[in-house]
Amino acid sequence: MARITGSANEGVFQIRAWGGLNENPDGDTKLKMGEAAVLRNFRVTRDGNLQRRPGSRAIAALLPEGAEAGPVRGVWNGNVGGVEQLIAACGGRLWKLWDDEAGAFIKEEIGSIETEREIHFFGFDNHLYIINGVEYKVWDGNTLADVGGYRPLVTVSVPPSGGGETLEQVNKLCGARRCWFSPDGESGVFQLPETGLQSVDYVKDLSTGEALDPSAYTADTEAGTVTFSQAPAMGTNTMEIGWTMAESFREQVLHMRWGELYAGSQDTRIFLYGDGSNRAIYSGLDYDGKPRADYFPDLNEVAVGDANTPITGMIRHYSRLSCFKSDSAWTIEYGAVTLADGAQTEAFYVTPVNRAIGNAAPGQVRLVLNSPRTLHGSDVYEWKNYSAYSANLTHDERQAKRISDRVYATLRQFDLESCYCYDDNWAQEYYICHNGRALVHNYAADTWYAYEDFDAVCMANFRGELLYGTSDGRLMHFSTEYLSNDGRAIDAYWESGSMSFGQDYQRKYAAMLWVGVKPESSAEVEVTVQTDRSSSYTEKLVTSSLANFAHVNYAKWSFATNRKPQMSRLKIKAKKFVFYKLIFRTSAADSTVTILAADIRVRFTGYAK
Repeated sequence: MARITGSANEGVFQIRAWGGLNENPDGDTKLKMGEAAVLRNFRVTRDGNLQRRPGSRAIAALLPEGAEAGPVRGVWNGNVGGVEQLIAACGGRLWKLWDDEAGAFIKEEIGSIETEREIHFFGFDNHLYIINGVEYKVWDGNTLADVGGYRPLVTVSVPPSGGGETLEQVNKLCGARRCWFSPDGESGVFQLPETGLQSVDYVKDLSTGEALDPSAYTADTEAGTVTFSQAPAMGTNTMEIGWTMAESFREQVLHMRWGELYAGSQDTRIFLYGDGSNRAIYSGLDYDGKPRADYFPDLNEVAVGDANTPITGMIRHYSRLSCFKSDSAWTIEYGAVTLADGAQTEAFYVTPVNRAIGNAAPGQVRLVLNSPRTLHGSDVYEWKNYSAYSANLTHDERQAKRISDRVYATLRQFDLESCYCYDDNWAQEYYICHNGRALVHNYAADTWYAYEDFDAVCMANFRGELLYGTSDGRLMHFSTEYLSNDGRAIDAYWESGSMSFGQDYQRKYAAMLWVGVKPESSAEVEVTVQTDRSSSYTEKLVTSSLANFAHVNYAKWSFATNRKPQMSRLKIKAKKFVFYKLIFRTSAADSTVTILAADIRVRFTGYAK
């Protein structure tokens, strides 16, 4: 707040920076000038100006013809097969929405997928992987298929009688295994590591790389043996036999809902969680050391805390994996453990961070400026270690900082367990979306604002442009180039706190104010005031429109071409008040506004009675 004094009992009070929404629980008399007690569909720009929020336009209706209305379950953008892709899931289908060669939006069906619940996408090894709680699929840029599962090499150097050295664990995703035999040149019966097989799939001569003709051997699936018509020549690891067991643990993978990449200093493991338990499973490396998204070794599990509360969020944070439950926070750290035989193997250690605060919204932990944010209780928490010796989270309750006090009243109306959160790092805005409404934190300007008629259920930033999916199956483009919500007017309202201008013991008189508006196509806003004496005052229209044919409305046509900021003087008389409210509103479907400043001339007339 600034004040320019004209005399002992008169001053001009200036608003040069807008502070966003502040729902102070003790009332609005303590708000700073520029902060809003009530705000909807206005935003604060990075430079601190007050601007009506962007509009939106539908890019595509994603429901198949004849399908019942349903939400977009997920939208993702990234590279697959070296090509930039924009992908969405809706109406039981996976859709391709961007033609990289033509540089244009398209709508092309990729394949069928379950869309009864939210879908999680992640890119890995130049492929796109999709998991939704009942399916685990992969798209290579051409074909959508179920992830079949890597066939692990469970034993090597196996003599014909069986045994050998254990190498890889079995894969939860499938019952397929293989092993390498070292023939002795005499035995024709090879004993596999398991009995009661579903099938023997192949026999391969590793010295030539050729698969043997099935007529060269017979298989006894019950006994788990392979009998050759002629004993193979002596060698070390020269024969590979592959088989399949009828039972697998695939359902443990398919029941997972979300995933996060982590493995210490590199993101080579996929941690899957969200089956309603305190367990997370993670992928492994094959015997060549290659990370795989189709290999979840049987023992690769992490149990976090007690079994009574589920894992609700995971996010990589510096060199650790931050893990959140509904009532607590933990970290997972990569390390090594020495086995009984002296061999060393990798391990992941779980450490408690906070035993009282966690994350209520499953799968909605977001990393904002490299600090996790979670929803808990009726608040938003930011997790940050302020110590100089480490940036990782440690056991210190001070690391969970509540950052949503200014929007507590609105946030407590949201069901946090069903909220969708998104960090638009391009615009530096953090979204909390629920049932057609959104709370937005502009962390570049540290301001909050609220959007209504904003039906976002999933979001993505594509080439610097924000896209969101709706509950009725449309993909929308959210941009300042649109003046309406796909044809619907945007009802924007801003109301200041009760301003006493530093002297709440005096009555005042104000008859004049100035409002600065940025010149742009179809810029207009209605201005009025309220006081503790009256809630009804004259409404004044402020316009600052440029000549532009993009949004022609001849009722508001202007030939103005001056692009310099304009100040408009308004005469709105308010007498004998103690507290004063400034109000901006706009609800036209063909206009917008960016308010740069407001100046209010106030005369002090005596003591309040």
